[in-house]
Amino acid sequence: MPWQKMHTAFDQPKGLSLWLHSLLAARLAGAAVFLVLVIAVEALLGFHHSQTEATRRMEASSFAGNLRVVAERELNAVMFLSNGLASYLTVSHNRLDDADIGAIQAELHRNSKNVRNFAIAEGTVIRWVYPAAGNEKALGFDYSRSESQWPGVKRAIDDRRGTLLGPVRLVQGGTGLIYRYPVFVKDKYWGMVSTVIDVDGFLRSGFDSVANPRYEFAVAVREDKGSPQVFWGNPSLFQSSEATLLEADVPNGTWVYAVRQKEAPLGHLLDVLLRLLGWTFAVLLGLAMYLLLKSRLELAQLALFDTLTNLPNRRLLEDRLHQAVSRHARRPASRCGLLFIDLNKFKAINDTHGHKAGDVVLQTVAQRIREEVRAGDTVARWGGDELVVVVEEADTAKIEQLVARLRELVTATIDFDGVALHVGVSVGVAIFPDDASSSTKLLKVADQRMYEDKQGERAEQAS
Repeated sequence: MPWQKMHTAFDQPKGLSLWLHSLLAARLAGAAVFLVLVIAVEALLGFHHSQTEATRRMEASSFAGNLRVVAERELNAVMFLSNGLASYLTVSHNRLDDADIGAIQAELHRNSKNVRNFAIAEGTVIRWVYPAAGNEKALGFDYSRSESQWPGVKRAIDDRRGTLLGPVRLVQGGTGLIYRYPVFVKDKYWGMVSTVIDVDGFLRSGFDSVANPRYEFAVAVREDKGSPQVFWGNPSLFQSSEATLLEADVPNGTWVYAVRQKEAPLGHLLDVLLRLLGWTFAVLLGLAMYLLLKSRLELAQLALFDTLTNLPNRRLLEDRLHQAVSRHARRPASRCGLLFIDLNKFKAINDTHGHKAGDVVLQTVAQRIREEVRAGDTVARWGGDELVVVVEEADTAKIEQLVARLRELVTATIDFDGVALHVGVSVGVAIFPDDASSSTKLLKVADQRMYEDKQGERAEQAS
């Protein structure tokens, strides 16, 4: 098989391959630094967000607690009046006077807030209402004949305790909360005291005292573990994952408060700026790491490779030759060849056409030789116009064939700005271990034979 046919599409000089792999490693290191910093930034932002969220929810819970307190305060005030009226009826049931009852209701109404009216039913029929104006339809109303109100009235009677209903639609118009308290005389049901509370006024008078522009809230009632029915605020808060829910027991039911802190005007912008700052820092540090490693690689490249031809220099060649000799020394049957190549008439090209022409010649010759040898072999610049090739795992016959092809390639015409340039070549070959037992001696033998080849060419030209 011809020597050049042993190449594959992936063959490339070992020096260039090493450089590309090292450059890739530098890029990966920079990317790793960037990724680690980004993860750290996101972790810190996540921690900050969780802490902020915990604080926000704690503050929202505190605000919801304040809402519950003021609502309970307003309810207790109403229930106190209603219970007091029920106590009066229990004591005075057998000597009730319409004028006295009207005066008591008027006094209670005067000292109350947000109470639309007081109603007193004897049995299940309302007999007294205050104020009468606007509530005429309530007089004579029979609870037992109302499908909507009788279940709540009966429950209050059966449970023998006050119940809070609503908001409900009232027979006299509008909606309200109704607090009902049953009256028992000698352990027998006598009648019902109903206090109708204006919903908007009741809630505003309480919630306005704790209003905070940072929060939006809604209130719902839930009876018998059913779904909450919203009667104040934005119902969508109860579906929001950002809302804090707080439950509070009321007579015969539960009120649920949903509180959500409004987005701070600069809150989202601050998150964006912090993330942008963190990512920018990560990019800069990752880039700095890449540039640092890249500069170190370039210094290493300068130390081990020839800048003109990109071939290994003398220092790297000696190391590779030493390693090759060491490997072949462990396998006595194998052979390692060393080719010492010197370009003839190179000085004349520099003198005639300039150093740029000489550089092109060296680069072209280096490229031709590098493409001709196998990927595992080494082509190095020894110095000036001298090149060295280390050929591993090859017998003498194949090395001789390679030398012949290299002579042909090197001496082929080289174009420089339309000018055809030609150089000659002298080659010295040394075989390990046939010609020398060490890398140093192998170089000396190849150098000597190259000199002898040059002398022979000169003798032929002279004759």
